[in-house]
Amino acid sequence: MKKNVLSTIVYLVFLIIFNLIFYMLGGTEHPASVWISYVFIHIAYLLLVCTTLFVRKGSNAALFGMTLNSISGVYFVVELIVGIIFIKVASESYKAPLIVQAVIAAVYVVFLIANIQANDSTADSVERHELEVKYLKEAAMILKEVMGMVDDKTANKKVEKVYDLIQSSPAKSNRNVADLEFQIISEIEQLRMIASGGDAEAVGMCADKIYRLAGERNRQLKLGN
Repeated sequence: MKKNVLSTIVYLVFLIIFNLIFYMLGGTEHPASVWISYVFIHIAYLLLVCTTLFVRKGSNAALFGMTLNSISGVYFVVELIVGIIFIKVASESYKAPLIVQAVIAAVYVVFLIANIQANDSTADSVERHELEVKYLKEAAMILKEVMGMVDDKTANKKVEKVYDLIQSSPAKSNRNVADLEFQIISEIEQLRMIASGGDAEAVGMCADKIYRLAGERNRQLKLGN
């Protein structure tokens, strides 16, 4: 709560100082060109402040935020300079200020949207990769644990065989094998429970099933490439 209040105060500093200077030095009587520039400067600043709302949450949020903030920051500085120039000129015609600042705003919007889309695409790839790695790590970790629980050599060899297959499996995944991966993880969890009970035969049967499922996952991934 305290952080939000402090942030709000910081954001208000520019608006207060800018408006104080604007009205004290220029008063309230201005042509349309000045008011157009006044509004565009405020819009640019509000967009800079609100840029964080466009940042997609995730492990790369800080990097995405830095990129979008840079774009909004450049737009604000350019708009502030151009807007002040038009305010000082105070032309009776509103057309030039409106057209120039509208074009600058349009260029900014195009760059911002393009970067948001690029960030979304990157975020999707990162999330997909994280899920792929999670599948392999979880499966390998549990299987390694199970190998230490099984005393029967035949059953343990089958679990080790599954472990080797999982370890050598491609990390890259896709939606077509998502159900298989979920089933494999579920079966491996079941294998751990069976191994803790000491039923070597059941461990061997469960390991065989997981091996078939993991092999099918890998087969479908190869067909999909």
